[in-house]
Amino acid sequence: MSYAPFVLKVAFYAPTRQNQQRNANHIRYIATRPGADRGELEPERIDPGTAAGHIKYAGERPGSHGLFSQDEDHPDLKAVQKELLQHKGVVWRAVLSLREDDAVRLGYTTRKAWETMLRATVAEAAAKMGIREDNLRWVAAFHAVQGHPHVHLVWWEKNSARTRGMLSEGEKKDLRRVFVRQIYAEERTRLLAEKTAIRELLRETARQDVLTLVREIRQARLEVRALAGQEPGIAPELNPIVEQELAAKLKKLASLMPGHGRVALAFMPEEVKKETREIADWILRQPGFNQSLARYRDLARQIASYHTTKPEALEEAAHKAYEDVRDRIAQEVLKGAALINQLERQHTKPGRAHHEQVRIAHSVWKAAWRALERERTRAEAQALLLAERDLERRKRREREEARERA
Repeated sequence: MSYAPFVLKVAFYAPTRQNQQRNANHIRYIATRPGADRGELEPERIDPGTAAGHIKYAGERPGSHGLFSQDEDHPDLKAVQKELLQHKGVVWRAVLSLREDDAVRLGYTTRKAWETMLRATVAEAAAKMGIREDNLRWVAAFHAVQGHPHVHLVWWEKNSARTRGMLSEGEKKDLRRVFVRQIYAEERTRLLAEKTAIRELLRETARQDVLTLVREIRQARLEVRALAGQEPGIAPELNPIVEQELAAKLKKLASLMPGHGRVALAFMPEEVKKETREIADWILRQPGFNQSLARYRDLARQIASYHTTKPEALEEAAHKAYEDVRDRIAQEVLKGAALINQLERQHTKPGRAHHEQVRIAHSVWKAAWRALERERTRAEAQALLLAERDLERRKRREREEARERA
């Protein structure tokens, strides 16, 4: 398999008045554009009840924007913009990108993974440019774009020392090397361990059994995927119209739910079950979801075809597969509605409550995608396993028949 290369694009902006404004605008763009991952819901760490706390909350609360930095605290968007408007030195901007299938394989489909990687590498990368860590400032934002998940990284010096913005070819290679080493570190470790294990097995295995060994390793990997699926890719983009509709559906569902008890579909009143499943059905009809669902239902028919050829039985298998994944998504929908109930008990301001409902809609959307994709990838592994085992049985039968004829 040939892997798409890691992409790193770097540009610099000299400290002109026009560039200062451009940098500030760029920060708002990468932090708030559709597709910017604003982070998962988490308990608030400030008191929005005071006037100062409310201003801080508006700029820093998780979900208000997608910026993150070297600090665990969420950066204040307006403060970063103001700093760049007044900054008298060079500002560097970069885009770091992976192809989606590589991002899935390497575990870089979430904001958290990119945050962890950048916090481990940006200071080292800046050092290659002669920028000390104690004089470094940077912010970044993760954009969950299907096909090429990426981060926008912006960095500058607190006290301007470097006057040359352009990077030399050596500096570009050094920066790339720092990021690549971290991104591929876990895979390199895994591949080295696999190679070592396979080499030891080969030493103990007769040459004629090598192909059998390779096949067994492949089947073992498929069996793992058949049990757990694999890391899902990037969810389809949630456009503003669908976002608002999903938030409204979740709010309506929240109003129907009982105020106590276990948040599980099986224990809900029939009215709540019906509404929850209708929302899951609606999600599965959305672009992106419906294509993956169609593939999943085809796989269910394919798997069933190894046991029966009756058309009605194959359709029943596809229908059962649909109901299974629909109820998995319905459970995520139910969790989102329960969270809206919880937040509405805590918050009273309508504008703020609506903002949180939209954030919950995003979380439900991503959770629904993960549920669907894990089931689809499980089904793909199961179908491949069945196909390989069927092929082995046919070959074995052909060999036996050939021996009998001889």
